Parts: sequence; structure tokens; C-alpha cells
Amino acid sequence: MSTQDVLKNASTLASYNVLLQVMFRVLTFLLNAFTLRFVSKELIGVVNVRLTLLYSTLVFLSREAFRRACLSGESGTKRSWRQVINLLWLTVPLGVLWAILLGCVWLWLLEVPDAQTVPHYGPAVVLFAFSGVQELLAEPLWVLAQAHMFVRLKVISESLAMIAKCSVTVMLVIFAREWGLYIFSAAHVRQHLMCSANTMHINHNLQCIIDRP
Repeated sequence: MSTQDVLKNASTLASYNVLLQVMFRVLTFLLNAFTLRFVSKELIGVVNVRLTLLYSTLVFLSREAFRRACLSGESGTKRSWRQVINLLWLTVPLGVLWAILLGCVWLWLLEVPDAQTVPHYGPAVVLFAFSGVQELLAEPLWVLAQAHMFVRLKVISESLAMIAKCSVTVMLVIFAREWGLYIFSAAHVRQHLMCSANTMHINHNLQCIIDRP
């Protein structure tokens, strides 16, 4: 890939990233505005602050160092991508370890919300931690796609995943609002399951890259 192609793909990727972030913020705002009509603000607060912080911390601590190491340095054509993938699979057991440690902190060290106002807090912590580990399963393919500027992959997979999350949340809020935190936990797991599935779906397109020496 020539330098001009690299710069063009990098510019396209940056533009799509900006559009994705704007779209996500708008969808999140609209989703919160809608769900506030059906559930309490305390419930929304626990989801958007405490549980999202759990998920973000788990994923960041598990994969950020690996991403930086694997996406910097040599150009993509000079790497042994099989070795890179083997290294990236270490994010999964590391994620499980962080999920256990952070789950214990969220369940026993932090103050537990009132069960009447915010029901099902314990299972929600487990499900949000599970969704973080779930996302790490697609990390090797995500890094390969990022390194080789597969712009459409990220745009399509993350857009579909966000739409799936919003759809599940809206349906459960309308028809099963008594589920409490289960509503947002199920939507979160569904979002990252679809994102991981979409990423893994392009495995056959990356097979030729993986097999390079």
C-alpha cells in the first residue's frame, strides 16, 4: 500500500470515527430521554455511571497495552500476524481476571444501591463484566482490521451493534420495565455480542493476512 493510500485511508477512518462518535452520543441522548419516561432517574444513573464505568475500566485495563503494542512499530506487511494474534488472545484471560477483581469491588466495596429503587444490581454487575470479556474475544480480528485500514468493518459492526442495543432497550422498557437493571444489561450484552459477531464474520477476508510469515 502506497503512502498516498495510507494517508487516504487514515483520513477516511478519522472521518468515520468522528461521525460514529456523534451518532452514538445522539442515540444515547435520545435513548436516555425516552427511557426516563418509563424508569427512574436513579436506575439510569447507575447504568450510565457505575455499570458503564465497570465495563470501560475492565476493557481498558485488559486490551489498551496490547493494542498500542500491536498497532505501533513495523508496518503491517512486515509483521508475523500469527504471532500478533497469539499475543492478543492474552487479553481474554486477563479480562476474566479483571472482571473477577472489579466485580468484587463493585459488589462488596462500593455502596450497593437500594434494592427497591434499583433492583437486580448484583446480576447487572456480572452481566456488564461478562459483556466486557465478550468484546475481548473479537480483539485479534479488530486489531488486524485496524492495522490494514478495513474502514467499513468498524463502521458497519459498531453501527449495527448500537442499533441492536437501542432496539432491545426500547422493547424491554416498554414491555418489561419491571426487569430493572436486567433491561440495560441484556441490551449491553446484545450490543457487544453483535459487534463481536460482525467482527468475526470477516475472518475469511483476513485469513490471507494471518498466514503471511
